Amino acid sequence: MSRTGRDQETPADRARAMVPPGDVLVGQHAVSLAGRAPRPGYFRRPRVLRSERRTLGSWLMIPVNGIAGLCSMNWNPFEAFFEAVMWREPRKPSRPGEPFHGGWESMAGHLARAVVPRTRNSAAVMLQLTDRRLQLVYVSRARSFTGVRGPVEVGWATELRNVTYIRDRSDVAGGDHEIGFADGSWCSVHFWGQGWSRTASAFPVRLSHLDPIPR
Repeated sequence: MSRTGRDQETPADRARAMVPPGDVLVGQHAVSLAGRAPRPGYFRRPRVLRSERRTLGSWLMIPVNGIAGLCSMNWNPFEAFFEAVMWREPRKPSRPGEPFHGGWESMAGHLARAVVPRTRNSAAVMLQLTDRRLQLVYVSRARSFTGVRGPVEVGWATELRNVTYIRDRSDVAGGDHEIGFADGSWCSVHFWGQGWSRTASAFPVRLSHLDPIPR
């Protein structure tokens, strides 16, 4: 591919190269945690794209991010530290309609943790659905002074038989969806931008917000 062709590649284009051999890609979209979903603590989030180098912009943002983190703390700094770094679990049992169910060690918990990875620079998180699995691909947004782009890698993945349904929660926010798993856990994610309906419709079991959660 020419230099111009590489420059025009989108994160989705680069992520497609990570589909495992023999799998057929049936859906792909940029994803984040839904706005209402609980956030895992810092050390619960996986560190990804370890081979990339920190960019100048990333270095300059370190003090800004640090100040923002301090400003968001509760009045009790020790409680805030342990909540944000170590023990941030949902504080009450989940009910149908809530954005997250299951602990951080459940299937949904592993997905939630993987959707907000730790990186040296910012990264696009792409959710891919194939005929065999559901997986996340991390696409570095970093670029060197010579124009070389950062790495791309596969992170969290599970076999498709472990995914029991996807439930449209556009009644809460457009693009929000619950993804349910075989262990009874679920996590709400948000599909960014246009075209998310094609990815959602590719799941084997699709529910509306009016449908009950399968047991």
